[in-house]
Amino acid sequence: MDIGSVSSMPLPGQPQPAAVPPGLEGLQAAQARLDGAAERIAAGSVDPAVVLDISSARIDFAASAKVMEASQENTRRLLDMLA
Repeated sequence: MDIGSVSSMPLPGQPQPAAVPPGLEGLQAAQARLDGAAERIAAGSVDPAVVLDISSARIDFAASAKVMEASQENTRRLLDMLA
């Protein structure tokens, strides 16, 4: 049974390192929804739900971009404090 090394474990009170930057998954999900809606429009769909998908994907993309901006700003502030 391999339990890993102690040095790879985060210290108590320290955040877990993120595998994906905050907000990136939201950007990717919004882009995938937009791509799907675009394909349905290209196929001739006039369903109002497609327009709703496009609109909500735009809002979700913008919100995820704000999350990424806030994360970068927090990282910058942290580095400034440690400098």
